[in-house]
Amino acid sequence: MKCVKIQWMCLLFCAAIIAVSGCNTSKQIKGGKNFNTQNIEEDTLDEIVLNFSKEKKYRASYPIDFDLLNTKLDLQIDWQKQHLPGKAILKLKPHFYATDSLVLDAKGMDIIEVALMDKQGNRALLKYTYDSLQLKINLGKTYTAKDTLQIFIDYVAKPNERKTSGSAAITSDKGLYFINPLGKEIGKPTQLWTQGETEANSCWFPTIESPNQRQTNEISITCEKKYATLSNGILTATKDLGNGLKTDTWTMDLAHAPYLVMLTVGEFAVTKDKWRNIDVDYYVEQDYAADAKNIFGNTPEMLEFFSQLMGYDYPWQKYAQVIVRDYVSGAMENTTASLFGEFVQRNKRELMDLNFEDIIAHELFHHWFGDLVTCESWSNIPLNEAFANYSEYLWAEHKYGKMEADKMLQNNLILYLSEAQNKNVDLIRFYYDDKEEMFDRHSYEKGGHVLHLLRNAVGDEAFFKSLQLYLKTNAFKSVEIHQLRLAFESVTGKDMNWFFNQWFLNSGHPKITFTYAYKNDTAYVITEQQQNTGKGLIYELPLKAEIWSGNNSKIYPIHLTHERDTFKFYAATEPDLIDGDAERILLGTKKENKKVPEYVFQYKNHPLYLAKYEALQKLKVAQEEDSTAKNTLIAALDNSFYALRKYAVESIKLSSDSSPEVLRKIKWIALNDKHPNVRTAAVQKLGRLKDSTLLNTFMQCLKDSSYATVAEALKAINTLDSNKAMQLAKPFENDKNYELTDALSTIYSASTSTQANNFFIQKFKTVTGYGKYPLMYHYANYLSGMNKATVLSGIELLKNQALSTEAKLMISAGKGAIKRVLKQFESKKKTLENGNKEATVNLQNGYENIITKANEALDFINKQTEEEKKN
Repeated sequence: MKCVKIQWMCLLFCAAIIAVSGCNTSKQIKGGKNFNTQNIEEDTLDEIVLNFSKEKKYRASYPIDFDLLNTKLDLQIDWQKQHLPGKAILKLKPHFYATDSLVLDAKGMDIIEVALMDKQGNRALLKYTYDSLQLKINLGKTYTAKDTLQIFIDYVAKPNERKTSGSAAITSDKGLYFINPLGKEIGKPTQLWTQGETEANSCWFPTIESPNQRQTNEISITCEKKYATLSNGILTATKDLGNGLKTDTWTMDLAHAPYLVMLTVGEFAVTKDKWRNIDVDYYVEQDYAADAKNIFGNTPEMLEFFSQLMGYDYPWQKYAQVIVRDYVSGAMENTTASLFGEFVQRNKRELMDLNFEDIIAHELFHHWFGDLVTCESWSNIPLNEAFANYSEYLWAEHKYGKMEADKMLQNNLILYLSEAQNKNVDLIRFYYDDKEEMFDRHSYEKGGHVLHLLRNAVGDEAFFKSLQLYLKTNAFKSVEIHQLRLAFESVTGKDMNWFFNQWFLNSGHPKITFTYAYKNDTAYVITEQQQNTGKGLIYELPLKAEIWSGNNSKIYPIHLTHERDTFKFYAATEPDLIDGDAERILLGTKKENKKVPEYVFQYKNHPLYLAKYEALQKLKVAQEEDSTAKNTLIAALDNSFYALRKYAVESIKLSSDSSPEVLRKIKWIALNDKHPNVRTAAVQKLGRLKDSTLLNTFMQCLKDSSYATVAEALKAINTLDSNKAMQLAKPFENDKNYELTDALSTIYSASTSTQANNFFIQKFKTVTGYGKYPLMYHYANYLSGMNKATVLSGIELLKNQALSTEAKLMISAGKGAIKRVLKQFESKKKTLENGNKEATVNLQNGYENIITKANEALDFINKQTEEEKKN
């Protein structure tokens, strides 16, 4: 599951709406402080040691009383009631101990019949009790591990009628989701989809919901013929019922965990692809049919790459990927059928600015690490998620080179260190309040980086051979962290407890101070280490030091094992650069005593992206006092790697009085750089100058192929001439692109025209998902300057938008926008009351009407959402 990128388009706007309004949200915006650094200085991070007043409960693996062998489902869809009537046949056997009872997970259902079924299909009713969460069945006699039972259950799943919860990673645990079931939302497709992880599939079929169970399954779904269906395994039958309905049967004959079972129904365009003899299908909305291969087209190459790298061919019958509306997380690795949120659905032009190959790789790699070999318990979820996270690095390294991969490693370290300011836990942890806590930056980003450390510790050949052994030994089984350690020990012949205890079974990270010196033909690397949590753990860190003299360098292995270590190396002359982490693998923070000349040398000579970026960071700070620092930043504008060019653009201090050569260079980049992200950064940089002589440059940028560049150009024009920006924005009004919609919303929010109001009204009809967050924010700003009638109708529109979805963050954003309007008019009313003698009674009454309307809207939203919670 990928749960940490779903807010990529809306973070700033939603945060602004909620912060200004003061409303709360149950959706945690993950990532915390936005660190702009890979070489994180330890003194920029606040040390927070958490003391929990309540002892967390030990979370053991779920006991296996029964082995769940197969689940057969026959399902109908009741769109009107949002129910899923179903008949289930569960094939099970006692695991070891004899028993006369069976407990199944079945949440929020109507149970109609429970029976024991014989081989001929005859049913004998069984007694049971049901508490809306678990179905406890009296089997009527005692069965042993030699017996195999078939339990028949007639039931109705009613996901919308049960009390639900959720987490930061997965915002709802309803399990089964009806999207626009009655077709009332114009422009929004009707869909049904499921989300099982962690334990929500029992909301739509009875099961034993534990990651240490494995079953095969067969799902028959009856629906309208116009809908495409998707589930695990192979579509083995389609029966035309002759009344506009059909029944599709999907058969999954390889065992997998119950949380990986899925079902999707909707009007999808299905694009067929192939890898070897395996079907690879892409399910997207009809409007994106032509873009399906642009979105997912690298999947066959990923399948080949991962199969060869792991020495284990993709083990499943097919691979499909589907994009759905209103998804409650980022993406999910359902076996043979990964599901993605709609943010992945982008046209060819949008994909120039941003694609989601990392998430596509992440979910695919889970089919080895998570689906084929599954964590025994949620405490071991890093065995799923750390590997999926690291697959993003592996794919980027393979497809786009080490610089792109290291940029990803950099971003992951930033995200982990941000979380580590407030949370430090073991990767593998058995004490927590809720299993959803396991889906965090530790399990994902830190876990991926730990695997990178492990790769460096044992070497590439041993690393991948160990993973191959781990997969082959544990295929179709559940595992704990020790199985991974034993695989590495078997391949390398070395005791790996030191590494696993230090990184998987402990919390925190090292803080290293590197001191470099040269004296009497000797180069020194002196290290001092602490742990960020203050626990006193001394890390064993195999690193590599590098000594540079001119264009030549020598690399020396160093092994940090003490609080203070000193390493000495012969050097005939004083080195140009001494570096204590030549490969830039450190998982932690560091300080170094390098000076500007050394960072200049490092940028120019070090081959790694992370080392060059680190040097530019330091030179950015020094550029006003040191001309060589500034000149190096300027030189970086021509770096061959786009991310370094972009960072140089962002870092150079620029003003209208800056060197004409630098200004010309940034203008050239805005118009001509080959990477859209760099062009966009240059336009944004120039836009901050608010220099009217740049208007022609921004006008030229409106022809750019990148939506993001065009959007930044419109914003820049708006700061110079708002009327002109309004005119230039009009041709873009019908475009659905998020960045353009944001730019136009910014421009129109300052207008008082009817054209602007019509724009917002139309956009609320066409913009979907997270694109509505900035729209709400800007519309609230627009309403703050409008007349009574427009504001009253606008508040009603915001109220309806907030209630048009079950997404908690969207509801919070809608409420936040209304509160923003409310505060503006409360302030205006207060100004009138404080002595504005020219104020009319009508104007004051108008403000009061608006305030009343806003409060009523907020009360109505609160009442509706509270009613849903009660239901």
